[in-house]
Amino acid sequence: MRINRRHFVAATISVVAMPHIARSQARELVMIGYGTAQDDPIKRVAAELGKRHAGVTLRVIGGLSAEALAQIKAARGASPYDLAVMGTPAIINAVGEDVLEPLTVSKIPSFAKLDPRFPPAARGVGVPVNFSGFGIAYNKQTVRTPPTTWADLWKPEFAGKVGLARPQSNLGLGAVSIASRAFGRPDDDMEFGLQKWRELKPLVGRSPPLLQQMLERGEIGACILWHDNTALAAATGLPFGYVKTPQPIILPSSVVMFRRTAHAELIHEFAEIFLSEEIQRFQTNPPYFFGPTLAGVPTPQAAAEFLPSTPAEVAAMASIDWEKVAPQRGKTVEAFDRMFAG
Repeated sequence: MRINRRHFVAATISVVAMPHIARSQARELVMIGYGTAQDDPIKRVAAELGKRHAGVTLRVIGGLSAEALAQIKAARGASPYDLAVMGTPAIINAVGEDVLEPLTVSKIPSFAKLDPRFPPAARGVGVPVNFSGFGIAYNKQTVRTPPTTWADLWKPEFAGKVGLARPQSNLGLGAVSIASRAFGRPDDDMEFGLQKWRELKPLVGRSPPLLQQMLERGEIGACILWHDNTALAAATGLPFGYVKTPQPIILPSSVVMFRRTAHAELIHEFAEIFLSEEIQRFQTNPPYFFGPTLAGVPTPQAAAEFLPSTPAEVAAMASIDWEKVAPQRGKTVEAFDRMFAG
């Protein structure tokens, strides 16, 4: 589910594109992150970990969790990574591949302080540390009357103006499911969702970043996009607006640990630092706009346009039924590629 810049005090962190991974230091942790500015909260956690343990470093590898899981599977479970920040769909797939070692929550005292709605998202193996939201991003220069509901995207005035991400990403997979929900069907009726998108004849972005670029260039007027990516773009001066919809749909992300890591104790401490109030508040503010999972951490006013902030919005937060949707990713991608080939 996004994501250049700053110096760090004691932890040396390099952000690289994807894979050749070398462990030149015995105390280097390798982590799957976002590969964008949204890795900054991760780096802040790593800096604190480095202060506590001299010589500990973290390398953040940007990329889709699905691609990383395919890499691990090809290596027959020999993960080149120690940990990851991973959304629920990828966690479900990773559990199915048996590549994760469950974190021991008794070693993470702040786990008990989580908003009780979030632990189930980690499927018993990880620690939820933030969430992102699905919403409708639109270009204010080309869309004068923005949609207010998911179904509004199918109105005639948006014909030829809507973009869609490929469902290899959580964003695209969620968008297919949202199309079913928007028209009263179950979340996991992916065939119906694909047919609704086919009716709309969207312009396809092969990845969420490419979809966002299409919106920036005015090639599309609106699309389903992550709230934090939209907020980051708007903060740079791009003319982006954002619609949370009456029922904000969110996707929690969790710190998870891969099997065979030599750094289990450090990873537990990393998760505990991530749940500190200081980090939870830091990541909610511009330019990151992540939703907090720690109970009692408010949404700052600067993020209220993008994050559920009013009591009604927070109470209405919902998620996709990923247990039923995530296992359909492969066949959904195949059907999508046939449908929108060329």
